[in-house]
Amino acid sequence: MVERAVDEPAPKNPPGVGADTDRCWRVGRRIKRAIYMALRPLVTVDAEYVPGKDIPANLAHQPESKPEWTAVARGSLLVAKTKRQRTQRRMREQMATRQQEGAVPDFLRMDQVVNSDPANTEKTGHWHGWPTKDIRPVTLTDDEGRTMRIRTPVMDLEGLITPTDLHYTVQHFAVPPVVHADDWKLEISGEVKTPLTLNFEQVRRFPGRSVRTVMECSGSDATYFEYLRGEGPKPSRTQEGMILSASEWTGVPLAAVLYEAGLTAKSLYVRAEGNDFGVPATAAEGTKPFYYDKGLPIEKALHPDTILAWAQNGQLLEHLHGAPVRLLVPGWSGNWSVKWLNKLELIEQEPNCWYHYEFYYYGTSATDPDKELITTIGVKSIITQPNDDTETMSLGIHMIRGYAWSGAGAIAQVEVSVDGGETWHAAHIEPPRERFMWARWSYCWDVRHKGRYTLMSRATDEVGRVQSREPRYNNMRKNFSAIVGYTVTVA
Repeated sequence: MVERAVDEPAPKNPPGVGADTDRCWRVGRRIKRAIYMALRPLVTVDAEYVPGKDIPANLAHQPESKPEWTAVARGSLLVAKTKRQRTQRRMREQMATRQQEGAVPDFLRMDQVVNSDPANTEKTGHWHGWPTKDIRPVTLTDDEGRTMRIRTPVMDLEGLITPTDLHYTVQHFAVPPVVHADDWKLEISGEVKTPLTLNFEQVRRFPGRSVRTVMECSGSDATYFEYLRGEGPKPSRTQEGMILSASEWTGVPLAAVLYEAGLTAKSLYVRAEGNDFGVPATAAEGTKPFYYDKGLPIEKALHPDTILAWAQNGQLLEHLHGAPVRLLVPGWSGNWSVKWLNKLELIEQEPNCWYHYEFYYYGTSATDPDKELITTIGVKSIITQPNDDTETMSLGIHMIRGYAWSGAGAIAQVEVSVDGGETWHAAHIEPPRERFMWARWSYCWDVRHKGRYTLMSRATDEVGRVQSREPRYNNMRKNFSAIVGYTVTVA
């Protein structure tokens, strides 16, 4: 309990604040005071604490004098700088060890140390000359030092939009050569009335559309299949990052371009072809190289939010994200959003794309006669704060936070359990709730007893799908969306 002088009035609740929230508010005041007392030795002036104030009265900024609170900032930056130097030294030692051992690059291996600081308190970087929180993705680079793949540090994210440089990237073949927008062309052929060849500026003449959507690779969280069966170690989303992100994409509805070419009764599928070329590592011997392609049913192709995107988060596409133009198929696994797009072919029958029933399918084996093509993302939620590397927590109030999303509709409900799924409590879903976007949620947990607690979250979408305890096991380890819990000790 916070001690007060006899003549000091107890702080009143802000309007509309109840008892539980008031407890959170009072705890926040206590934390502020603790932070001040911890930083006080760094201040070079004699400051006296005034109850009820956030900062010492004689440290307030004076217009005619140098703000003395800069001493605190310098002290904080010194601590951050020392920690950053230790981290960089540890990274160099790890890289040297890998080089000595001749380690082969592997996407499951991180090229850099990942630190999680969900509260954004460590200002270790620089932004236009100012201290900033450094959030780094997990990356895989080629022999020339260029980034080839990115995993997103979801546990460190705040808000709905993933910064472009943190947005995940995956490609099945080598990254293709850069094609300048002035040299790019899109061919529309097959079952159309008028075959077209459009350049970049011609595509941009169609009425534009921006779509905000979460994007998740079908291989995201694949190692949980083994873990939940007791066949592998516990994965760490904090350390490994995730193949999961969310952005605002700008372009033109695919339907507008298809209608310009003219559809026929035989225009039932759209085969979208990218510029990345190669042979899958698991393909049968003798398979010839081919361009990555996917065959989109015409119903999904004509959805107004299926677009040809040329911009991401307010900027023209970066090469690694599919520039100059990529296909964006919201609600479906990321492999459908073909990057480096250069061809659209309208056909009557479902195309025999290798990355359909040879790779992205539900089935029990490669020879399963009842394979099901993977399309829609499952309904899913995760806890980001505390992150999944957290082992101990203190008694008191904690905000449990996370994300929830679904490929079939907006999130309607999120529930939280602290006892391994025995009981569930409704979480607060932060607006807005959008059709294809993930939602942020939070739950205020007042823990008053020491012990071990297993934290879980469960999402329900607007079409009634509920996140399950058991994943849909399949031999390709795709589309994991089950509930994952982890245990913390409250001491």
